[in-house]
Amino acid sequence: MSIELQQKWRFRSSILYRWIAEDDANFAVLFAIMLVPLTIAGAGMLSQSNVSKITTNLQSAADSAVLSASRLNDDDSKRTEAALRIFNTLVPDNIRATLTSVAFTMDANANTITADISATIPSIMPQIATPNAQQIRVRSVSAVAKPDIKQLDVVMCIDATGSMQNTINAVKTNALNFESNLNSELSNRGITAFDVMRVRVVFFRDFGGTNRTGSSYLKAVWTGTKWDYVTVTSSDPDYWKGVGDTPPIKESSFFPLPANRVDFSDYVNPESASGGGDAPESGLECVNSAMSSAWARIGDRVPGTVKSLDAVYPLVIVWTDAAAHRPSYSVSLKNPLYPAADVMPRTYNDLAAKWASPAIIDQNRKMLVFFGNPDLNSNDVDGRADGWTKVKTWPGFILGGTLSEGNSKMVSKLADAISSRIRQPTLTQ
Repeated sequence: MSIELQQKWRFRSSILYRWIAEDDANFAVLFAIMLVPLTIAGAGMLSQSNVSKITTNLQSAADSAVLSASRLNDDDSKRTEAALRIFNTLVPDNIRATLTSVAFTMDANANTITADISATIPSIMPQIATPNAQQIRVRSVSAVAKPDIKQLDVVMCIDATGSMQNTINAVKTNALNFESNLNSELSNRGITAFDVMRVRVVFFRDFGGTNRTGSSYLKAVWTGTKWDYVTVTSSDPDYWKGVGDTPPIKESSFFPLPANRVDFSDYVNPESASGGGDAPESGLECVNSAMSSAWARIGDRVPGTVKSLDAVYPLVIVWTDAAAHRPSYSVSLKNPLYPAADVMPRTYNDLAAKWASPAIIDQNRKMLVFFGNPDLNSNDVDGRADGWTKVKTWPGFILGGTLSEGNSKMVSKLADAISSRIRQPTLTQ
């Protein structure tokens, strides 16, 4: 017998062959036995897939709702309503029908918004797959985005000597609408409006002037019957009277804007350019006065509200067309109106240290915007005066533009300078 015939004989004599041959119906029995677990397994997989899909959809909708509501500018009391509206737009009708509970809540301090969502998902084949329904719950929490309550304190250091009338006129022109115009320009640059703004003005001229004729100058003296002129040398204790300006410096307190904008305007309107006639001027003394301002501090209460400041921006602005005397200029020191040493530092290093002191001025957001040429220098009695070349190395110094630009485009140039350094509102959580 061939090998092929032997194999056929062995198969036909096997139990499987006889079982198949005897009753083709056995296939139906086997299929029926296997069908039940396969059906249950398939139904379970479909149900679980459906639950997973619905859970993912609800979680995504809850996340989007609380995140969007947390970033709205609405009052905190309106955030939960907004979250519910957003959630409902993101959930399809067929899934919304499964919801058993939808709740959006805020914590006691309104620092977070929470979504708690529950749903009951029926089984695909409730008679076969168990359980007949499945309960699911999703939860999402988002920190509420609260922009900083911020204040801008501006101190204008304005050279008011004879050549500076255009600058004074520009300040007068912008005084009444300074706050609204500046906030508008900042908004155009993507910076939100300051919650509080104050402006202080310091007009500066010269405490000591220069030696007008080299080693001496002519001083007018009233003899009782007529004016006479006498020659006074730089060593004369009254030397400053012939070359100093009256007043050498004039300063206001802060004007809150827009509440006191009329007072701000009334303060600058009578001013006119006078004095000077020589260079340099007492610009550093003006910056020192600005640094010593009663700046707002983080945590200060915003007037008329229960809010506290999260950020303060101290801004010193300088307009000048002249170089600046050194802090210890000998002729200025002869002037009895010159500030004492504990008020006006006597060295560049001490003046810079004052600018770098967090006890004096906020170090994170301070700015000194300069309109003019900070590289100007000229001679005075003590030699070369180049005070602005030192100041331009200070942290926070910004060259805002030329003096002409600072006059004709005052608000827009200030907005450019501020937006180049300002910190955007941050989340409190």
